[in-house]
Amino acid sequence: MTNDEAARPETPEPGTPTPPSLDERPRPRYGEYAPPGWSWQPPEAAEPSAPAAPARPEASAPLPPQPTPADASAAAPARRAPGWDRILTIGLLAFGAFGAWNSAASLQEIPRQMQLSYDLMGVGTFTPPEWLPTLVLVGTIIQLALYAVVLGLSVLRLRAGRLAFWIPLAGGAASFVVTLVLLSIVMLNDPTYVDFVTGVTTPTPSPTP
Repeated sequence: MTNDEAARPETPEPGTPTPPSLDERPRPRYGEYAPPGWSWQPPEAAEPSAPAAPARPEASAPLPPQPTPADASAAAPARRAPGWDRILTIGLLAFGAFGAWNSAASLQEIPRQMQLSYDLMGVGTFTPPEWLPTLVLVGTIIQLALYAVVLGLSVLRLRAGRLAFWIPLAGGAASFVVTLVLLSIVMLNDPTYVDFVTGVTTPTPSPTP
């Protein structure tokens, strides 16, 4: 075999399958075998995602309403007043009606009562001032209005089953105070009475038979 024969590649015989050619080139990197005009660019960095919102805690189930003292007192049965309270209250109201009328009538008798006081002191004759009728009228209205308030409050408490006997008692005390104040106004504004009390005027001796 000559050198030329050895250099020529061997020709495969007909019918013999041709083995696949091996690509002995190195693997392409960074577009070495890319088509003309193409250049590799690194992928754009992904936009930073928005911070995840903190997970909302699950809404806790509402607590059952706690009973308040007012609810407890409303739920508790109201204590009823004893039976004697109704009887006593009605009796005091009846007596108070008579007392209110008597107090209003006594105010009309202030001039006569003052004259009786003058006679006992021996200081002459009482002369009613001009404002006395107005004072008597105001005092009468106050007495009757006071009894109306006492009657209304007593009835309301009796219907509610609560103690009510003390209301007529308080109304009677208030009526007495009103009458005392009105009499004091009349006496302290009478010069003759004030002079006698302070010792300026001496009593006149009654004539002997």
